[in-house]
Amino acid sequence: MPATSANGIRQNYEVLLPRDAAPNPPTIVCVHGILIDSLASYYFTVAQALRAAGFRVVLYDLRGHGKTEQPPSAYRLDDFVDDLAALLDTLDVGEAHFLGNSFGGTIVYGLAARHPHRVTGIVAIESEPATAPWSTKMAANLHKAATQLGTFEATAWITARYGRDLARRSKRAARLLAATTLERDLPTSTILSAPQIAEIACPTLALYGSKSDLADQAEHLRTLMPRYEPVILPGLEHSVLVEAPARVLDLILGWLAEHRLAERGSA
Repeated sequence: MPATSANGIRQNYEVLLPRDAAPNPPTIVCVHGILIDSLASYYFTVAQALRAAGFRVVLYDLRGHGKTEQPPSAYRLDDFVDDLAALLDTLDVGEAHFLGNSFGGTIVYGLAARHPHRVTGIVAIESEPATAPWSTKMAANLHKAATQLGTFEATAWITARYGRDLARRSKRAARLLAATTLERDLPTSTILSAPQIAEIACPTLALYGSKSDLADQAEHLRTLMPRYEPVILPGLEHSVLVEAPARVLDLILGWLAEHRLAERGSA
């Protein structure tokens, strides 16, 4: 996979071009979640189908994740947003749709708040904008991960329940937390106020599992964001992308098709 220097670090990325070679295909940028995630989570779920649907698909590893460089510090949300903006500049992507899973969606919301001209649409899977409650929850989750991941007991439990691949990724996440300031930095990130969230005016599709606590925020965000459309998926928890990739793909493709038709109709 190619890599480039953007925002002062080496970023690993992959660009999947449509096979029909259509000129100027629309771009969708996939932003993965934190700690145990990487661009591979999209590569093996929805990326190839998005490519087949005619999109230029951009995948990349967040700082400290996958094959992207792991600096010892600078892990606030603004750093992740700056990384993404710099990568877009390097790849000559002026504007795009964005698909964000979990923390990846938080990054996308941050990009839309700071650079609204770059974001034509958002699909957020089990995600939320950075707010005060998000910061408190992130601090607790990162501390729990830092103290438990990588231990013999946690590794054995994860291996028995989810398999060796997730156990290996959990160990890598533990090393990331031990070697960097991620646990300390991320909860101190700049958060978005309600008026700032309300200014995110691009079309947004938000997917939640019905068994996830994030689904409780759907109605509140609907009142804030003018073009926000939540969908609750029955019986699913936080790992919606992994648990139901076919259902997620159907929803994404249907929403993208409607959005593109609406764009043509208003042109």
